[in-house]
Amino acid sequence: MGFFDFLFGTDEKSTLKKHAKRVNNLNAQFEERQASAQWLAEQGSPEAISALLNRFSLAYEHNMKDAEEKDFILSHLRFIGESALPTIKEWIKTNDKFARPLTLVEHHEGEEGVVDLLMEIVRLENDQFKPEKKRQGLIHLAKFKDNRIPSVAIPELDNFDEGVRYAAVEALSNQEGEDVREALSAALSNPNEESNRYRVRIAEVFLNQNWQLSNPDAIQDNPPVGFVVIDSRIARA
Repeated sequence: MGFFDFLFGTDEKSTLKKHAKRVNNLNAQFEERQASAQWLAEQGSPEAISALLNRFSLAYEHNMKDAEEKDFILSHLRFIGESALPTIKEWIKTNDKFARPLTLVEHHEGEEGVVDLLMEIVRLENDQFKPEKKRQGLIHLAKFKDNRIPSVAIPELDNFDEGVRYAAVEALSNQEGEDVREALSAALSNPNEESNRYRVRIAEVFLNQNWQLSNPDAIQDNPPVGFVVIDSRIARA
């Protein structure tokens, strides 16, 4: 019998429920939440890992304490090791606040593993009334340069949600390839696009990449605010 079994009781299922509830109860004492987090980490089951992960979905009113506690939880999840990864990945797929848990995937599987997971998230999230998860996936993909990313980001340039379209541009901003240039040029010349923020971001990508526009004539008369077309290229006005 371990110390925490002695301290909190031996009925494992009910004890797990108690600690899962306590670690996510922001009204409980900080020290009590820490003790519950440690018990859950030592238990190490998928249910215990999920309970620890759920803390990332909550925000404590004191930002510094919230960050400190989340880092504490993260250290316990890292302590569990690679065996926690399947549960961590499944949790990430169904929750929006996954930035910290994503670092655990990178710790164990590197950038390739993170990109694989993020691409899966972007593909799976198709509810146009709940675009946040897809948007977050694309924003995180923007941190990486990987020739697989355009395959999931380009289709989202036509997404109903402006935030998702903007995030898709971010995900493509560090990528290379003719398919990326063509897709962004087409998006910039879309006569039905009403978001100037979105069009400006595309223009910035063309400026930074020093790309030629595929269809400069279509953009010449309606460039994004603050930009002009000169010799088939975007320039600051």
